[in-house]
Amino acid sequence: MPKPLRVALIMDPTAAHRAPLVDGLLNAEVGEVAAVDPSGRSFEEVRAVAGQKLRATYTDRDRAYRDFLPEVAIITLEPWRMPEAITQALEFGAHVFHDKPGCVRIEDYRAIYRLAKQRDRHLCIAYSGRGTAVNREARRLVAEGLLGDLFACHAWFIADHHRTRQAGQTVEEYNLASGGWFHSRQKAGGGALSILGCHYLDLMRYVTGRNFTSVAVMCAVVGGEPIEVEDAAVLSLTFDAGLVGTLQAGYYTTPAEYAALRHMGFMLWGRDGWLSFNPNGTAIRAPLLWASQRGYHAAAPHHTWVFDAQDATTNGFRLLFREFYRACQGEGPPPLAPEDGLWVNECIHAAYRAAETGQRQTIAIPAV
Repeated sequence: MPKPLRVALIMDPTAAHRAPLVDGLLNAEVGEVAAVDPSGRSFEEVRAVAGQKLRATYTDRDRAYRDFLPEVAIITLEPWRMPEAITQALEFGAHVFHDKPGCVRIEDYRAIYRLAKQRDRHLCIAYSGRGTAVNREARRLVAEGLLGDLFACHAWFIADHHRTRQAGQTVEEYNLASGGWFHSRQKAGGGALSILGCHYLDLMRYVTGRNFTSVAVMCAVVGGEPIEVEDAAVLSLTFDAGLVGTLQAGYYTTPAEYAALRHMGFMLWGRDGWLSFNPNGTAIRAPLLWASQRGYHAAAPHHTWVFDAQDATTNGFRLLFREFYRACQGEGPPPLAPEDGLWVNECIHAAYRAAETGQRQTIAIPAV
């Protein structure tokens, strides 16, 4: 049985996705844990979940690496602070699992990617959709060729408008006037596209097996709030092998509607069939609908794939963490490679260049 891992959780009290990343410490592959937070405000949050696994707390990252010697670093910080922390972890020799986007400047993430490749370290970005059953089933259907040559895809990810409101905003990271990062161009790098759209851009690559080649975009602040980043993004994309796609990401609905997961979807059309599903549908037991004219499916082309009880409650983050930790133990491949995070970040930053210039931008990832 592989030796349990020594894991350092590096976080801000205002960072995104703290709860699922702290929850990832409960995996059986994790042995001793150190919590690292310069403010010290996160320590009780970690202790409440990790319990006896938490062996040390640090307000200084250098000391944490020197004294605790982690094999794995889990990092969730405000985006503008992430490149330095990820780079430090890789230079120390730790494998890294980090929240998205991981950077504000694409040049910083390119350097992170090169370092991870040069040091032969796992660099896994937290695109939790890869851990849910419906997305894995969609990928399987496409990989088996049941849709034939792929023509087009369309995805939408709509969250609540409430988070953009500035008057009376009590959530620290959302309040721009008080220094909150979430709607700051300098601290977040982008808005709805960078925070929401990234997940479905990754799913487009994951499900289709195709890479982006170009992007055009419309970004806007449609809600009228005094924020520095977009609350609406509409993308048109081209992929290799001729596939085209569109993505809409925005903050349009109420918190209750967002929590109900109704305003999310993914459709894909091919020469021999199609599929339609809610990428977050595992939680609400929404079926995957698909059709194929291939082989014996032609006699009854329409199909419905429904979640069983276990699939309906699967936590995508927990499954990603299990696969990531096992990869760190040499027990299998990681759920995401360094290239996966870079492809999406390159697409997002190309989209922002397209918005600034009014011209379609090409997308590629650099050589190591």
